[in-house]
Amino acid sequence: MAETPNIICRELTKFYGATRGIENLDLTVGRGEIFGFLGPNGAGKTTTIRMLMGLIRPTAGSAMVVGLDTWKQSVEIKRHVGATQGDVRLYEHMRVQELLDYIDGFRSGAGSLRAELVERLDLAVGKKVKALSRGNRQKVAIVVAMMHDPEILILDEPTLGLDPLMQQVFYAILGEFKQRGKTVFLSSHILSEVERVCDRVGIVKEGNLMDVRSIEELRQNKIRHMDVSFSGEVDISRLKALPQVLDVKRLDSYLRITLRGDIDAIIKEIARYQVVDLTFTQPSLEDFFMSFYHHGTDDDG
Repeated sequence: MAETPNIICRELTKFYGATRGIENLDLTVGRGEIFGFLGPNGAGKTTTIRMLMGLIRPTAGSAMVVGLDTWKQSVEIKRHVGATQGDVRLYEHMRVQELLDYIDGFRSGAGSLRAELVERLDLAVGKKVKALSRGNRQKVAIVVAMMHDPEILILDEPTLGLDPLMQQVFYAILGEFKQRGKTVFLSSHILSEVERVCDRVGIVKEGNLMDVRSIEELRQNKIRHMDVSFSGEVDISRLKALPQVLDVKRLDSYLRITLRGDIDAIIKEIARYQVVDLTFTQPSLEDFFMSFYHHGTDDDG
């Protein structure tokens, strides 16, 4: 990449006493890129985010955001970063308008996108924060993160509580940030969300970065469940012999085929029989992690 990445982590490490947060994280995220950061609870995602925001000091290594050290230049960093946290906490006694005014007061040239975001997210600015639903609190957090048009967005579970319509609006806004060369660092538990908006994905487990892959590689390697009902007997051994098939289970009146990768061979095999019904079930994120770690271990030797 010709230009300097907006986010650079070099051997970034954080321990809380003897407890590991993240260890030896090497990572770069470029301009105009939406980067997904995935891992189960306790993997080190929140610790990484807090260091990128300049909120906690690394035990070792370094993190640079727009060329600034996130700890040594933490005050300056905050002028370039907009962030949401998974647990939204706002000043309960204020009205939304007052809260946005208050936060604007800390930023130079602030609020350039404020009116547009409030309108597009259909945010009721006259209400008190304590009267807001979970989804509307999330809208406030998004406006706060984006309204000063930052170079970097660091988003931890940004769509929690948003209804499907508002999720679509939010994805459109993210796409516009990307088109203008902004960088988005996104942590999410929603696999479909990550697939939709991200360019690359980093997978973390137990404080270590397991792999970084393009979103296309992620799609190819994720597992899916195919539930198929047949009108007669099926030779399960033929299905199990296919390289894409990880498992076949008989459940009540149908077969659950767990698979990874291309489905063409499987479709051709089951077409040999009389199919009554067929549905695909997306795996949970936990299923994906289990599958990915096992698969990654095989790849890496």
